[in-house]
Amino acid sequence: MPFGYSDYLRKNNYKELTIDEHVRQLEYFFMFIDDLYKRQKELSEILPSDIKKYLAYKKSQDLKTTTINKIISILRNFFDYAWTINAVAVDPAQKIRYENLTVSDQERKPYEEYLKILDSILSADIPIKRKVIYILAVNGLRPDEFQVTYDQIITEKSKVRIYISKPEHERIIIINGKSAEVIKIYINTQISDNTFLLNSKTRDGKEKPIERMTISLNLKKISEFVQWEETITTNLIRHAYAVYLLETETYESAAETLGIDKLSLMKLVSTK
Repeated sequence: MPFGYSDYLRKNNYKELTIDEHVRQLEYFFMFIDDLYKRQKELSEILPSDIKKYLAYKKSQDLKTTTINKIISILRNFFDYAWTINAVAVDPAQKIRYENLTVSDQERKPYEEYLKILDSILSADIPIKRKVIYILAVNGLRPDEFQVTYDQIITEKSKVRIYISKPEHERIIIINGKSAEVIKIYINTQISDNTFLLNSKTRDGKEKPIERMTISLNLKKISEFVQWEETITTNLIRHAYAVYLLETETYESAAETLGIDKLSLMKLVSTK
Protein backbone atom coordinates (compact mmCIF):
# COMPACT_ATOMS: atom_id res chain seq x y z
CA MET A 1 0.00 0.00 0.00
CA PRO A 2 1.47 3.39 -1.02
CA PHE A 3 2.43 6.12 1.43
CA GLY A 4 3.34 3.56 4.10
CA TYR A 5 -0.29 3.10 5.14
CA SER A 6 0.05 -0.62 5.95
CA ASP A 7 3.04 0.09 8.20
CA TYR A 8 1.06 2.85 9.88
CA LEU A 9 -1.77 0.42 10.67
CA ARG A 10 0.66 -2.14 12.07
CA LYS A 11 2.27 0.46 14.32
CA ASN A 12 -1.23 1.23 15.64
CA ASN A 13 -1.78 -2.45 16.50
CA TYR A 14 -4.28 -3.29 13.76
CA LYS A 15 -4.66 -7.01 13.16
CA GLU A 16 -3.27 -8.41 9.89
CA LEU A 17 -6.76 -9.44 8.75
CA THR A 18 -7.98 -5.89 9.32
CA ILE A 19 -4.99 -4.46 7.44
CA ASP A 20 -5.71 -6.82 4.52
CA GLU A 21 -9.31 -5.62 4.44
CA HIS A 22 -8.23 -1.96 4.45
CA VAL A 23 -5.80 -2.60 1.58
CA ARG A 24 -8.39 -4.54 -0.42
CA GLN A 25 -11.11 -1.91 -0.02
CA LEU A 26 -8.71 0.89 -0.96
CA GLU A 27 -7.63 -1.01 -4.07
CA TYR A 28 -11.30 -1.33 -5.10
CA PHE A 29 -11.75 2.41 -4.56
CA PHE A 30 -8.72 3.42 -6.64
CA MET A 31 -9.65 0.98 -9.42
CA PHE A 32 -13.08 2.64 -9.56
CA ILE A 33 -11.55 6.14 -9.72
CA ASP A 34 -9.08 5.08 -12.44
CA ASP A 35 -11.91 3.60 -14.50
CA LEU A 36 -14.14 6.64 -13.92
CA TYR A 37 -11.57 9.13 -15.20
CA LYS A 38 -9.75 6.77 -17.59
CA ARG A 39 -6.48 7.74 -15.95
CA GLN A 40 -4.69 7.41 -12.65
CA LYS A 41 -5.69 10.38 -10.53
CA GLU A 42 -3.17 11.83 -8.12
CA LEU A 43 -4.19 11.43 -4.49
CA SER A 44 -4.33 15.22 -4.11
CA GLU A 45 -6.82 15.40 -7.01
CA ILE A 46 -9.47 13.20 -5.40
CA LEU A 47 -12.59 15.13 -4.43
CA PRO A 48 -15.44 14.45 -1.98
CA SER A 49 -17.68 14.00 -5.05
CA ASP A 50 -15.44 11.12 -6.20
CA ILE A 51 -15.94 9.35 -2.89
CA LYS A 52 -19.70 9.94 -3.05
CA LYS A 53 -19.82 8.46 -6.57
CA TYR A 54 -17.96 5.39 -5.35
CA LEU A 55 -20.31 4.96 -2.41
CA ALA A 56 -23.32 5.32 -4.72
CA TYR A 57 -21.81 2.58 -6.88
CA LYS A 58 -21.33 0.30 -3.84
CA LYS A 59 -24.90 0.97 -2.68
CA SER A 60 -26.15 -0.08 -6.12
CA GLN A 61 -24.73 -3.51 -5.36
CA ASP A 62 -27.26 -3.88 -2.52
CA LEU A 63 -24.58 -4.05 0.16
CA LYS A 64 -25.67 -3.91 3.79
CA THR A 65 -25.57 -0.53 5.49
CA THR A 66 -22.98 -1.88 7.93
CA THR A 67 -20.74 -2.80 4.98
CA ILE A 68 -21.13 0.67 3.44
CA ASN A 69 -20.23 2.23 6.78
CA LYS A 70 -17.17 0.00 7.04
CA ILE A 71 -16.02 1.24 3.61
CA ILE A 72 -16.61 4.85 4.72
CA SER A 73 -14.60 4.20 7.89
CA ILE A 74 -11.69 2.77 5.87
CA LEU A 75 -11.69 5.70 3.43
CA ARG A 76 -11.89 8.24 6.24
CA ASN A 77 -9.07 6.57 8.11
CA PHE A 78 -6.85 6.44 5.01
CA PHE A 79 -7.41 10.06 3.96
CA ASP A 80 -6.95 11.26 7.52
CA TYR A 81 -3.58 9.49 7.47
CA ALA A 82 -2.80 10.98 4.04
CA TRP A 83 -3.55 14.44 5.40
CA THR A 84 -1.27 13.95 8.44
CA ILE A 85 1.67 13.09 6.15
CA ASN A 86 0.84 16.03 3.81
CA ALA A 87 -0.06 13.75 0.90
CA VAL A 88 -3.27 15.78 0.47
CA ALA A 89 -3.86 19.45 1.22
CA VAL A 90 -7.52 18.86 2.11
CA ASP A 91 -9.05 15.65 3.44
CA PRO A 92 -11.80 14.74 0.90
CA ALA A 93 -13.39 12.16 3.19
CA GLN A 94 -13.63 14.36 6.28
CA LYS A 95 -17.27 15.34 5.77
CA ILE A 96 -18.51 12.04 4.35
CA ARG A 97 -21.31 10.98 6.68
CA TYR A 98 -22.04 7.45 7.84
CA GLU A 99 -25.30 5.86 6.76
CA ASN A 100 -28.05 5.61 9.36
CA LEU A 101 -28.54 2.07 10.62
CA THR A 102 -31.97 0.55 10.98
CA VAL A 103 -32.69 -2.25 13.44
CA SER A 104 -32.67 -4.77 10.57
CA ASP A 105 -29.17 -3.62 9.58
CA GLN A 106 -27.66 -4.71 12.87
CA GLU A 107 -25.73 -7.93 12.46
CA ARG A 108 -26.06 -10.11 15.54
CA LYS A 109 -22.91 -11.95 16.53
CA PRO A 110 -23.14 -15.46 18.01
CA TYR A 111 -22.30 -15.83 21.68
CA GLU A 112 -19.05 -17.62 20.81
CA GLU A 113 -17.76 -14.32 19.37
CA TYR A 114 -18.25 -12.57 22.73
CA LEU A 115 -16.43 -15.42 24.47
CA LYS A 116 -13.64 -15.36 21.89
CA ILE A 117 -12.65 -11.77 22.73
CA LEU A 118 -12.86 -12.34 26.50
CA ASP A 119 -9.24 -13.50 26.91
CA SER A 120 -7.82 -10.55 24.98
CA ILE A 121 -9.91 -8.15 27.08
CA LEU A 122 -8.78 -9.73 30.34
CA SER A 123 -5.12 -9.56 29.25
CA ALA A 124 -5.32 -6.04 27.82
CA ASP A 125 -3.90 -2.88 29.34
CA ILE A 126 -7.31 -1.35 29.99
CA PRO A 127 -9.03 -0.29 33.24
CA ILE A 128 -9.81 -3.32 35.39
CA LYS A 129 -13.28 -1.93 36.10
CA ARG A 130 -13.99 -2.17 32.36
CA LYS A 131 -12.92 -5.81 32.43
CA VAL A 132 -15.30 -6.56 35.30
CA ILE A 133 -18.16 -4.86 33.44
CA TYR A 134 -17.53 -7.10 30.42
CA ILE A 135 -17.29 -10.22 32.61
CA LEU A 136 -20.72 -9.49 34.10
CA ALA A 137 -22.18 -8.62 30.69
CA VAL A 138 -20.91 -11.82 29.07
CA ASN A 139 -22.51 -13.76 31.93
CA GLY A 140 -25.88 -12.38 30.86
CA LEU A 141 -26.54 -9.70 33.47
CA ARG A 142 -28.98 -6.91 32.70
CA PRO A 143 -27.95 -3.32 33.56
CA ASP A 144 -30.05 -3.25 36.75
CA GLU A 145 -28.36 -6.48 37.89
CA PHE A 146 -24.93 -4.83 37.83
CA GLN A 147 -25.80 -3.27 41.20
CA VAL A 148 -24.11 -6.18 42.96
CA THR A 149 -23.26 -5.63 46.62
CA TYR A 150 -20.35 -7.33 48.38
CA ASP A 151 -22.70 -9.43 50.50
CA GLN A 152 -23.92 -11.03 47.24
CA ILE A 153 -20.40 -12.25 46.42
CA ILE A 154 -18.52 -15.30 47.66
CA THR A 155 -14.92 -15.67 46.53
CA GLU A 156 -13.39 -19.15 46.50
CA LYS A 157 -9.99 -20.50 45.47
CA SER A 158 -10.80 -20.90 41.78
CA LYS A 159 -14.18 -19.25 41.35
CA VAL A 160 -16.46 -16.38 42.30
CA ARG A 161 -20.15 -16.87 43.09
CA ILE A 162 -22.53 -13.94 42.64
CA TYR A 163 -26.07 -14.16 43.98
CA ILE A 164 -28.58 -12.29 41.83
CA SER A 165 -31.79 -11.86 43.79
CA LYS A 166 -34.91 -10.52 42.11
CA PRO A 167 -38.58 -11.28 42.82
CA GLU A 168 -39.30 -14.85 41.65
CA HIS A 169 -35.98 -15.06 39.77
CA GLU A 170 -33.19 -15.80 42.20
CA ARG A 171 -30.06 -17.35 40.68
CA ILE A 172 -26.32 -17.83 41.17
CA ILE A 173 -23.74 -16.76 38.61
CA ILE A 174 -20.55 -18.84 38.86
CA ILE A 175 -17.44 -17.23 37.34
CA ASN A 176 -14.35 -19.37 36.85
CA GLY A 177 -10.76 -19.13 35.67
CA LYS A 178 -9.12 -15.89 34.65
CA SER A 179 -12.40 -13.96 34.91
CA ALA A 180 -12.65 -14.96 38.58
CA GLU A 181 -9.04 -13.90 39.17
CA VAL A 182 -9.71 -10.48 37.64
CA ILE A 183 -12.75 -9.94 39.84
CA LYS A 184 -10.80 -10.94 42.97
CA ILE A 185 -7.96 -8.57 42.04
CA TYR A 186 -10.48 -5.80 41.45
CA ILE A 187 -12.13 -6.41 44.84
CA ASN A 188 -8.74 -6.14 46.56
CA THR A 189 -8.16 -2.71 45.00
CA GLN A 190 -11.43 -1.25 46.27
CA ILE A 191 -12.12 0.79 49.39
CA SER A 192 -13.03 -1.57 52.22
CA ASP A 193 -16.24 0.20 53.23
CA ASN A 194 -17.74 0.26 49.72
CA THR A 195 -21.16 -1.34 49.38
CA PHE A 196 -21.21 -2.10 45.65
CA LEU A 197 -18.81 -4.12 43.52
CA LEU A 198 -19.23 -1.55 40.74
CA ASN A 199 -20.11 1.95 41.81
CA SER A 200 -20.23 5.59 40.86
CA LYS A 201 -19.90 8.69 43.01
CA THR A 202 -22.31 11.53 43.63
CA ARG A 203 -21.09 15.13 43.43
CA ASP A 204 -20.47 15.16 47.17
CA GLY A 205 -18.38 11.97 46.94
CA LYS A 206 -20.98 9.49 48.23
CA GLU A 207 -21.15 6.00 46.77
CA LYS A 208 -24.02 4.95 44.51
CA PRO A 209 -24.62 1.94 42.22
CA ILE A 210 -23.02 2.01 38.80
CA GLU A 211 -25.12 3.89 36.26
CA ARG A 212 -26.45 2.46 32.99
CA MET A 213 -24.58 5.12 31.04
CA THR A 214 -21.29 4.03 32.63
CA ILE A 215 -21.95 0.43 31.61
CA SER A 216 -22.81 1.49 28.05
CA LEU A 217 -19.75 3.73 27.70
CA ASN A 218 -17.40 0.98 28.88
CA LEU A 219 -18.91 -1.58 26.51
CA LYS A 220 -18.52 0.96 23.71
CA LYS A 221 -14.83 1.33 24.60
CA ILE A 222 -14.46 -2.45 24.48
CA SER A 223 -16.10 -2.49 21.02
CA GLU A 224 -13.50 0.03 19.86
CA PHE A 225 -10.67 -1.95 21.48
CA VAL A 226 -11.57 -5.15 19.61
CA GLN A 227 -12.29 -3.11 16.45
CA TRP A 228 -15.92 -4.18 16.10
CA GLU A 229 -18.03 -1.87 13.98
CA GLU A 230 -21.18 -2.43 16.01
CA THR A 231 -21.27 -1.35 19.65
CA ILE A 232 -21.55 -4.14 22.21
CA THR A 233 -24.59 -3.84 24.46
CA THR A 234 -25.97 -5.99 27.27
CA ASN A 235 -29.08 -6.64 25.13
CA LEU A 236 -27.03 -7.99 22.21
CA ILE A 237 -25.06 -10.27 24.55
CA ARG A 238 -28.19 -11.56 26.31
CA HIS A 239 -29.86 -12.34 22.99
CA ALA A 240 -26.77 -14.23 21.80
CA TYR A 241 -26.45 -16.00 25.16
CA ALA A 242 -30.10 -17.08 25.07
CA VAL A 243 -29.73 -18.56 21.58
CA TYR A 244 -26.52 -20.29 22.68
CA LEU A 245 -28.14 -21.84 25.76
CA LEU A 246 -31.12 -23.14 23.80
CA GLU A 247 -28.83 -25.14 21.54
CA THR A 248 -28.24 -27.61 24.39
CA GLU A 249 -30.74 -26.75 27.14
CA THR A 250 -34.49 -26.72 27.66
CA TYR A 251 -36.46 -23.46 27.79
CA GLU A 252 -36.86 -23.95 31.54
CA SER A 253 -33.13 -24.33 32.13
CA ALA A 254 -32.12 -21.47 29.82
CA ALA A 255 -34.70 -19.16 31.37
CA GLU A 256 -33.41 -20.01 34.86
CA THR A 257 -29.82 -19.24 33.82
CA LEU A 258 -30.88 -15.83 32.49
CA GLY A 259 -33.15 -15.07 35.43
CA ILE A 260 -36.33 -14.69 33.40
CA ASP A 261 -39.50 -16.68 32.74
CA LYS A 262 -40.09 -18.80 29.65
CA LEU A 263 -42.32 -16.20 27.98
CA SER A 264 -39.65 -13.52 28.40
CA LEU A 265 -37.07 -15.93 26.98
CA MET A 266 -39.25 -16.57 23.93
CA LYS A 267 -39.56 -12.82 23.37
CA LEU A 268 -35.80 -12.37 23.83
CA VAL A 269 -34.76 -14.94 21.22
CA SER A 270 -37.39 -13.75 18.73
CA THR A 271 -36.22 -10.13 18.90
CA LYS A 272 -34.84 -8.95 15.54
